[in-house]
Amino acid sequence: MKLEAEFNRIEGVAAAFNTHYEIFKYMKGLTQDLGMNAFLIMTLPTVDIVEIGATKIITNWPAEMVEYYDTHNLLIDSPVIRRMLSSTSPFNYDVEAINADRGQGKKSTVIELFNRYGMGKGAYFPVHDAAGGRGAMSISGPRNFSMIEMAKLLFIATLIYDRLSQLTLKERQRPIEFTHSELDCLRLTAGGKKGNEIAKLLDLSEHAVNNHISSVIKKLGCTSRTQAVVSALRLNIIRA
Repeated sequence: MKLEAEFNRIEGVAAAFNTHYEIFKYMKGLTQDLGMNAFLIMTLPTVDIVEIGATKIITNWPAEMVEYYDTHNLLIDSPVIRRMLSSTSPFNYDVEAINADRGQGKKSTVIELFNRYGMGKGAYFPVHDAAGGRGAMSISGPRNFSMIEMAKLLFIATLIYDRLSQLTLKERQRPIEFTHSELDCLRLTAGGKKGNEIAKLLDLSEHAVNNHISSVIKKLGCTSRTQAVVSALRLNIIRA
């Protein structure tokens, strides 16, 4: 998968995606072919959102990285988010340079975290959907992109985000049927319970709990428990 080829075919490719998981696989392949390590497609947070876990739509960021990021409140006063909320221009980033003005505690924490996972450089591409909702795509790894690469990736990001928005809208309009057990497991997962804890509370085997949660993930077109919880909250399937 080469960038030039993807740029030339992305309109047809994006239109053919039918699930979030198909887009996840595409983005994972594109990221790898670019010699990068991670991608994130997110909605830009409002003032009451303080966790990256609540903004991401799809990502291959390591789960432990997202948890650490949120535990240390690194979304608050993020210079990356601040820049995207004030401008629609794509930009390369270097984790050390862009966090230069953060308080020393958070500065060193962010730099160490992103370098630990090979995400010290990369780029962000602000995008929006037909309803005016704002989001962004990022690709992170060991390098920055050229101006030509940035232009092509911005076009790809725009079409990918638009298709994701269409799929999300279809999910909201199409009722998804869940069993009582699936909803119970989903609610308890949203409440922070682990599989073995849910099993004890519902008097089920841990294997049965995992099957129920896997079914929920598949029905929602997600790739992880965290994404399923975020999607279910966004679609009002469960409430916080």
